[in-house]
Formats: sequence, C-alpha cells, structure tokens
Amino acid sequence: MLVGSPDPLFYIYNNDLQNHEVTVEVFDSYNESIFKGTYELSPDEQIAQPKSFWLLLRWSMPWSKGKYTYFAEGEYEFKVILDGETTDTCRTLPHAWSSVVIDIDKKNNSDSPMRIRVVTV
Repeated sequence: MLVGSPDPLFYIYNNDLQNHEVTVEVFDSYNESIFKGTYELSPDEQIAQPKSFWLLLRWSMPWSKGKYTYFAEGEYEFKVILDGETTDTCRTLPHAWSSVVIDIDKKNNSDSPMRIRVVTV
C-alpha cells in the first residue's frame, strides 16, 4: 500500500507586511520538550519544518500492552511565541500525515496576530 511521504511537523506562513520572529516548541504527552526552533520570516515568506526520522518512528511504531497501542499516546502541544510577546498553543494527536499550520497576519486578523490550526491529509 502506497501512502506517500509524511507531512511536515508544522508550517509557518507570514502573511503580514512586516518581518516576524517565531519560536515553536513541541511537547509530548508527558510534557517533555521534543523540538524547539526559532525562525525569522520576511513578509510573504513561509517555512515547512520536516518531521525527524526519530519522531516518525516514534509515532508509527505499534506496541502491544494487551491491546494495540502507540508509543506516542496522548496529545502533543505546540507552543508558538510571536515576536517574543504573543503566545498561543495548539494540542493535537500525533500523526505522520497531519501538520500544525501557523498563520501570521497582524493586519487582517483582528482577534489575534496569529492563527494556529491542524491539517490532516
């Protein structure tokens, strides 16, 4: 069965007219930090952070504890800090074909300067 390559861990889109610094930290279901990165994005720039081989293995390896379970049980939390001041989070179940999408648009988004959502293919 062909399934294609996994989606990135997350995408960041800077839809704003200014440069922005974005820090993303990912915590597993045990609240352990498994990834942290800081990115400088120019207007209309985007990045895609690939999932590491270790993370893909961890999310797809079945383990048996009397029933079919996964090593990556529980939700993962994505903590996003925009320009060192605005913080938002997103919780999602780990999956090789899902990504967190971070949209930055201070000008057009009146509620918040960024929006975080999960996309699964």
